[in-house]
Amino acid sequence: MKNAEEEEFPEDQKKRERLKEPEGLLKGEACPHYPCHFKGQVCVFCYCPKYPCEDFQLGKWIVSSQGDVIWTCIDCKLIHKQRTAEYLGDHPTATIDQLKRIDAD
Repeated sequence: MKNAEEEEFPEDQKKRERLKEPEGLLKGEACPHYPCHFKGQVCVFCYCPKYPCEDFQLGKWIVSSQGDVIWTCIDCKLIHKQRTAEYLGDHPTATIDQLKRIDAD
């Protein structure tokens, strides 16, 4: 029997299954926002679970059109790469630094 920390929720299982698909999410290129980062990206994490990561190698603070200060990560590709998306799916508490090391290997 799994303890509470090892229990996998249905949403996590679905995300893990989507990682096996070439375009990430089932809708892939049918998504009206695809590609939001780059063509061929893995879309299992449509919204970044690390947002805002505040890592200035991956994004920056900007003033929105409404005048609010927001974090933009439009140029970040980190969690949309197969290897880092898989790692984050298996290790949801991974830090940005850990993900960057996985990406660099």
